[in-house]
Amino acid sequence: MWKLTISTILLGGLLLVLGRRTRYHKLLSAAGVLVLWLGLTGIWGYLRAGVAGILLLTVPSLATFVGLLYFFAPYLLPLSDPGQRKDAFKALRAWVLGTNFPYYLIHSNQWGANKVEQQRQMGGRPFAKFLSGPGVVISRCDHAPVISDGVKFKGVKRPGLSFLGFADRVTQAIDLREQLRAFKVEARTKDGIGVSVLAFAPFRIDCGEMRPKLGQPFPFRARSAFLALHKAQFIEHKGKGQTPERMEVHDWDDLPRVLGTRILCNIIAEYRFDDLCAPYRLTDDPRKEIIGRFKKELKKELRDYGIQLMGGGISNILPTEEKSRQIFEQRIRAWQAYWVRRVMQRQAEGQRSRMRQIEKARAKAQVEAIRAISDRLSRLKERRGMVSPEEIVDLFIDVIQTMAVQPLARRLLPKTALEPLREARHRIGEQGAKGKGGE
Repeated sequence: MWKLTISTILLGGLLLVLGRRTRYHKLLSAAGVLVLWLGLTGIWGYLRAGVAGILLLTVPSLATFVGLLYFFAPYLLPLSDPGQRKDAFKALRAWVLGTNFPYYLIHSNQWGANKVEQQRQMGGRPFAKFLSGPGVVISRCDHAPVISDGVKFKGVKRPGLSFLGFADRVTQAIDLREQLRAFKVEARTKDGIGVSVLAFAPFRIDCGEMRPKLGQPFPFRARSAFLALHKAQFIEHKGKGQTPERMEVHDWDDLPRVLGTRILCNIIAEYRFDDLCAPYRLTDDPRKEIIGRFKKELKKELRDYGIQLMGGGISNILPTEEKSRQIFEQRIRAWQAYWVRRVMQRQAEGQRSRMRQIEKARAKAQVEAIRAISDRLSRLKERRGMVSPEEIVDLFIDVIQTMAVQPLARRLLPKTALEPLREARHRIGEQGAKGKGGE
């Protein structure tokens, strides 16, 4: 028994020495400590009670050590489910032995970008097999880790604490908070004029009607997260050819920009530049129509990607910067010609209406004058039988004066308009007096 105990102590010391010089230093060091401790407790138990002391002291001490690991495991990791206690014990045991899978920490940097960090100081190899234990992922309440083994997508874990299996690693993290993306869109109108507009779209991973609750992680739907990640993994080719320099891989949170740019370009292509910038349709603003269509179509497409659109809008639609001055000058001249033509048309319409009213009033006045003279002549003829030419002229002048003193005619006629009539009546009176004197 002494030989076995001494051999155990020597083996523990050898493992400690080898643990400092090999790549498996943590495993060998932990094994050396356990073997050395087993040898020392064996000597102590043998000295106290021989073989019975080894059985009653050494074995219970090992059981106590394992029991303490199992007891303290839930307190060392922030478990969200009591059922994870077994995994926590395995992770702690593997970390003590140095055979654990990698540990990851997910947080946001000072610019708000998601950052997935592997904790190198905790060790960990994803392909460890001997006495291996689960890895650990710790994230904030608003970040969900994405797990993959490099070949197969393992799903999106809930925020908080998660465990990793063989070959698992965290590829990225999904921010479950509402996101806002603003992007500049270069488009062309129906008449070929280039315009620039700034669009924005707030969105998040679709979670239905669920709302965040105090003390719980942000809600999300695993299917929506899978759709967002799966459909976001496409490559966009820029220019001719498919060389790596011309390829761009998009993340899930870049989908609103990619889809929104295409939708907005298609909508603007249906309008002429004058429809977008000229104040012709004061009661029907085309910008409001574009915003409504943009949000409706983008929301419909993002729903198929597991993304919920929370709103959206666009800025003022302006020509592209390199030709904005020339376009504005050209459109100002066109608008000037348009409004000059409109003014001339209005003036012509007003002049035509004025002439029509004048002719109508003139015809009406002539009819009234003829009717008044005819009535007066009829009455004179009934009283006297014959009417002289002087009486007819005097009657005509009297009718004209009666019409001229009316309020509307007085306002329109000049003040000297009745002077010729008075002079004509005076001469007729003189001629009539001379005729009577000659008789």
